[in-house]
Amino acid sequence: MAQTIDKQAVADSFSRAASHYDHFAQLQRDIGEQLLSQVNVSSPTTVVDLGCGTGYFSEKLHAYFPKSELTCFDLSPAMLNQTKQRELNNAHFQQGDIDQLPFAENCVDVIYSNLVIQWSDDFWDCLQQIKNSLKVGAKAYLSTLLIGTLDELTQAWKSVDDNPHTNLFLSLKEIETCLKQIGFSDQKLKTETRILAYKNVVEVMRALKGIGANHVHGHQPTHLSGKKLLQQLEAGYQPFKNEQGLLNLTYQVCYIEVTK
Repeated sequence: MAQTIDKQAVADSFSRAASHYDHFAQLQRDIGEQLLSQVNVSSPTTVVDLGCGTGYFSEKLHAYFPKSELTCFDLSPAMLNQTKQRELNNAHFQQGDIDQLPFAENCVDVIYSNLVIQWSDDFWDCLQQIKNSLKVGAKAYLSTLLIGTLDELTQAWKSVDDNPHTNLFLSLKEIETCLKQIGFSDQKLKTETRILAYKNVVEVMRALKGIGANHVHGHQPTHLSGKKLLQQLEAGYQPFKNEQGLLNLTYQVCYIEVTK
């Protein structure tokens, strides 16, 4: 469950997307809303939005828990600057890495993290740090992506070359095993499939770039470029057209609720 991730490259990718992220992030908002609907905690003292992005859900968490101390935490300084533009009283803004959480042990009542932990170098260690940060009986609400996500794009790229062009994701079983090993007192997992559709490959790539999710770990440049690359990629995507002639792109989503 450990992998080598260039965190500076990830931060740079999301920073470049920060100013227009919300324009492209409808799927992220939909998943985040579903995750937020599961939050069931009364009067927490401390709340962390782990990987807050532009602060869209930081704002909602602040509205849910106006008396709580809210920490908005993100790898990207540009994303944090977007969050700072929102009116969040009693909020702290902290730049940092989910693999090196700065929180003291037993200090957080609620951790909310929407589509972030898949960017961890070491999923097991990241969840262990989350557990350590929580108070006894406190909860973390996490969403992440599972194997099968972006599968159509992955298969289409194979018509171009054998290099990795999409990131790898864990299976549900791997996540379940990880949670069991860490030893949360309670855990609840729910999965769903969400399928988006695009007119062409350019739209697919633009959508991923628009949310900063176009960084691929260990990416190697392809031997093709420009029009020829797009034509070959479009041809490789043909088996994944839907009945309307649009290109499907699948996201396998996992919602995790854990209690320390």
